[in-house]
Amino acid sequence: MVRPKARRTEALYLVDKYKTTKARCCRLLGLGASTFSYRNKPSKDGPVRDKLISLAAENKRFGHPRLFVLLKRDMPEVNHKRSHRIYTDLDLQLERRKRKKLGSRQRLPPTRAIEPDQIWAIDFMFDYLETGRRLKTLTVVDEYSKISPGILVDHSIRGIDVTKFLDHLASGSYPKIIRTDQGTEFTSRVMLDWAYRHNVRLEFTKVRKPNQLIESFNSRVRDECLNEHVFFSLQDAREKIDDWHWRYNNINPHSALGMKSPLGFAKEREVMLAS
Repeated sequence: MVRPKARRTEALYLVDKYKTTKARCCRLLGLGASTFSYRNKPSKDGPVRDKLISLAAENKRFGHPRLFVLLKRDMPEVNHKRSHRIYTDLDLQLERRKRKKLGSRQRLPPTRAIEPDQIWAIDFMFDYLETGRRLKTLTVVDEYSKISPGILVDHSIRGIDVTKFLDHLASGSYPKIIRTDQGTEFTSRVMLDWAYRHNVRLEFTKVRKPNQLIESFNSRVRDECLNEHVFFSLQDAREKIDDWHWRYNNINPHSALGMKSPLGFAKEREVMLAS
């Protein structure tokens, strides 16, 4: 479910970028006029939040104790309890260092999507043919529109296969961010090189903290498709999953989109912004 605060942020963005009316944006996003007009009281934590984010970006392996020491040098009035609360709210906690290097990654709060094709979430799922042979699927979802650009189905999917499939889905227009877990296919050199070439930022979720959007989408795939069918061959699996995928994008109502289908919501948004 999309919170009112997030919908209010989206509405403000649409009004500013497309110079449309507040009423139209509220109708599109299912947002009440009073909710749109509501303004939070200014937070006194803003400067502390900005400073902690800056310090964490500069000192990627510093936990809260050392960041707090640096923070106190510029803001001596901030106590440990307040600093730790803000640090936790920003989700800046360190992960345990693993033996395998994952490359240099920015340690920042997760980005929130405010327009289509800004952030794609990707993940793997597994199932089996009737013969017992394993199936592997790569699922892709746009975090703003909830449209799924595609689902790749095969027996094996390597890092190079992931990049080729993303190239096919993007058709030259790549998302700004791809959010994924730390699976070997996503942290491979071929994936990191691909992201660099196409100016795509990879945002890795923390261990044991999966992306809720892709997890929700995968649960739909599992419940409405994989558990409903027996797959007799790879081609049979592809056809049945493709059929479900088309229905998801074009027909199935989505609670986060005011019970519209993802493509229905996208078309309504385009009409509103064009008028």
